[in-house]
Amino acid sequence: MMRIKATIITCLKGTIVSWKQVLLMYCIFPIILSVGLGYFQKDSFKTESEIDKINITIVDKDDSSSSHVFRELFKANEMQKLFNVTKDGDYLITIPENYENKLMNFKDVTITVDEKERVSRDNELIIKNIIEQYGKNVTENLIVGNKIENLDVADKDNLYNNIAKEINDFSKENSLKINMVRGKKILSSYENQAASLITFMITIMAMGCVGSYYLEKENGTFKRLMSTPITKEIFFNLELLCFFIYSFILGAVYILTFAFSGLAFRDVNPLYLFMILIGQSLIVTTLSGLIVTFLGKKNSNLLMILILYFQILFGGAFIPLKGITNKVFIILSEFSPGNIISQVYRSSILFNSFEKLWRDLAIMIMVSAFLYIISIIKVKIRWEEE
Repeated sequence: MMRIKATIITCLKGTIVSWKQVLLMYCIFPIILSVGLGYFQKDSFKTESEIDKINITIVDKDDSSSSHVFRELFKANEMQKLFNVTKDGDYLITIPENYENKLMNFKDVTITVDEKERVSRDNELIIKNIIEQYGKNVTENLIVGNKIENLDVADKDNLYNNIAKEINDFSKENSLKINMVRGKKILSSYENQAASLITFMITIMAMGCVGSYYLEKENGTFKRLMSTPITKEIFFNLELLCFFIYSFILGAVYILTFAFSGLAFRDVNPLYLFMILIGQSLIVTTLSGLIVTFLGKKNSNLLMILILYFQILFGGAFIPLKGITNKVFIILSEFSPGNIISQVYRSSILFNSFEKLWRDLAIMIMVSAFLYIISIIKVKIRWEEE
């Protein structure tokens, strides 16, 4: 426990001592770069107000009061800003027969969405998301009104009307609009830059971790520690702890810089950003650990430089991927090591929902665990015994 405490204090002191370099590299440099590149790319990113309306056609096979309420949903003022209800829409929304009857009796009923021609997978998902949100609200209202079976006919009719009115009112509220817009929100050029540039920055973090390890070896700190009664496994884990603290602090500086500047992350739940930061730091930590266990200084530097150049070319931060048509370039960009991290940042900005983040977060944790297992096995077999 004392060793862990001493390691944390030493790592924090080292970071504080180099605060000027930290601010320059992870605060000033990213902002200047993002503002510069984002400015020239802003015409490639539509704002929410510039989004083309989605043309839809609604076919009502039930023709009931409940189906009428659903149809009115898309005629609300806020909905009309994003949808155009027409007889010849790109998307066909079908309300099935017996919709109201099944709804009132808590039976499964599905409003289908069919795309006439492939227009946009995103648009289809948006429509389905709205229907899902609407369905949840209807169900909640019906559960609350489940006592209708014990009411007389007049009271039942009155309650049905109240439920329909509440659902209709709900469709006009901002909450549904917000849920819908999140599905359609387009990243601004600055938000895209912040999410893309992180892949370059985490490579720099990993280079810093690996470099600090070999610096310890060269100045004798490594030998002095290894000569103490401490196992290789414990020493390796302490090194990883330093890597984690270092990458966590630098990642936090990066995120907070963009959040306070208002360029990105300002509307994202801080808890989600914290979870992403944990996953990101684990990736940097275990990747750095894997490199120092298998490679010497020369080969480590070579590998990190190759990864850095790969990120510059195919990571999307310096060469925008939007609009690229070259298939080889697109395929290579998909193999960018930082893709999973930049994607989870984009999802956090677009959806601000744990449901949209947990899979990527789980992948980050599993990858980190896999890299750590390989590294610790190598440490136990043979590591720094020369």
